[in-house]
Amino acid sequence: MVEKELLNAISDMMDAKFDEFKMNLATKDDIANMATKDDIANMATKDDIANMATKDDIANMATKDDIANMATKDDIANMATKDDIACIWKVISKLPTKADLREVENNVLTEVDRVQEIGTRHYHEVKREMSQLRAEVRSYQIGSLKLRVDRLERMLEL
Repeated sequence: MVEKELLNAISDMMDAKFDEFKMNLATKDDIANMATKDDIANMATKDDIANMATKDDIANMATKDDIANMATKDDIANMATKDDIACIWKVISKLPTKADLREVENNVLTEVDRVQEIGTRHYHEVKREMSQLRAEVRSYQIGSLKLRVDRLERMLEL
């Protein structure tokens, strides 16, 4: 009976081991869904994944267009220095301001008005002289008329 119990114990133990073995066996579906050697060869390792760029890293990267529009070392070497900019600023600061230009414009307009006034006054003086001359022509003789015309011509020459 001991032998029988021993055989039953061994049989139970073998059944348990066999059930455990069956549990660890792959089914046809498991095998169909398994990766091939090529799939495994193309997989990334943990180190590869650790060294990969994140979405934020990629978003902050420059594009080829960005790089094409960047200044080169030669461009930077040819840029103006602080001294150049200071010199340019000195020249610019000496240029007239809008207020200066307005003042000049007002001075010019004032002078134009003054010259127009003088011209208008002269025109009225000549017109008055012509009116007087017409009146005198009607009343004088030709000799005195010539004297008046000569005097008027001299006035116009001045």
